[in-house]
Amino acid sequence: MYRKKPPQLPPLLTERNLDRLGFFSIQTRLSAESAWKSQFQVGGRMIEVHGEGTRGRPHGADTDIMLGLEQLFVAQGSPEDNWIHTTPNALREAAMMTKNGRAFRRIREGLLRIWAAGFIVREGWVDPAGRPVRFNAAFRLFEELRYWEKETSDLPELLPDARLSVRLSDQLASSIRAGFTHALRREVLTHLEQPHSRALYRLTEAHRYADDGTMLRTLSVPLLDWREACGIREERASKVMRALDTAHEELAAAGYLADIQVTGRGQRQTLDYVFRQENEPDPALVRLLREYRIGGPRAVQLATDFPQRVEAAVRYYDQVRAQGKVIRNPPGFIADIIADAEKYELPSSFSVTQSPDEARQAQAVRASQSEREAHELHETRLAQQLALSPQEQWKEVGATLLLLLKKPLSSEELKALQDRCRSGELQAVRLAHEAARATATLELQDFVVKLKAQLKAPGA
Repeated sequence: MYRKKPPQLPPLLTERNLDRLGFFSIQTRLSAESAWKSQFQVGGRMIEVHGEGTRGRPHGADTDIMLGLEQLFVAQGSPEDNWIHTTPNALREAAMMTKNGRAFRRIREGLLRIWAAGFIVREGWVDPAGRPVRFNAAFRLFEELRYWEKETSDLPELLPDARLSVRLSDQLASSIRAGFTHALRREVLTHLEQPHSRALYRLTEAHRYADDGTMLRTLSVPLLDWREACGIREERASKVMRALDTAHEELAAAGYLADIQVTGRGQRQTLDYVFRQENEPDPALVRLLREYRIGGPRAVQLATDFPQRVEAAVRYYDQVRAQGKVIRNPPGFIADIIADAEKYELPSSFSVTQSPDEARQAQAVRASQSEREAHELHETRLAQQLALSPQEQWKEVGATLLLLLKKPLSSEELKALQDRCRSGELQAVRLAHEAARATATLELQDFVVKLKAQLKAPGA
């Protein structure tokens, strides 16, 4: 629905509270509950929001509609009377929605849902007597809504080129005029296919800024607090992660996230978002370090600070391992070679020390040849792993394969996969590489269909 490239518009500025306070749920389907509550802490800031609405909580593509209205408001000079006068077609374009049979019906439903919803934001403290005291700010996002519609066999829909007028609330309009906004990257939004991915992008970007305006390199959020901020109704940690997984994949594919790390178990899990910077290191180097189980933030830092050392350190580790030496902590060993190369006496062919001029030259060459080098490195490593016995292959990649396929495959299919790989009927290493590539290119569904057919076929 959202594949059309938007027209050239001013920078995408959005009022920060809309995203930071989690007014809208990122879920695309939500029951029409008339009241809801979110209470969460992100970045040391405690937030409590109560919402009420006869048409339910705004969710999914409603965030696109709201973003479109904000862009039109700014483009029209942020009028003092807070009115936006436009057409459904113009709003559709500003919201980056393609024109199809459902677009104007969805815009109508979303506008009415936002108009019908009210919010109470609470900030609390304790008075000298020890009693809780709360300041409450109650408001709506729209004050008035005027539009033309036509009846259809299903639900009414807006007339595409008729006048549509929306009056923003004083709080929202004044906040935009005062500059309490943050910018969204158009190139990221246009690459995000799903509404919940765009909604998660807005929420994450709003919390990416510290109170002093500093843009954070990483954002750490407790899973249960993040569930509340996202407006996800499922309570089990596994279901919350499932609701976030597709959005995470899209945000990584769009170049917004460099990595996502999950630590802890169950309801004590924490998500660490690592954002890709403008001066981001070569992604191939980061991927290479991640393949050797170096943590996301550490991999980004090493590839940024010592790009000329990464490949040499990995090659040296592979040689040491091939000689039969046991390295108890491979990720730490590789990271130490990269960060403190001077204390290692490596063969000249594995030298990782270079002058600044040599380092800059190497980086320039890598920029022009990174894809070819990454491909060659990938093929070399794949060949080495394929040379292992079936049992060793499963030991090497089995955990990764099960992690990638635990959702689309049933427990019986996962057991069959493990048995076939250990017996050598299927190559675990090749499957793991193909599954990782399919996940990165959003083609996992096709991969799973083919794999299920292989698992159903009689054993070789």
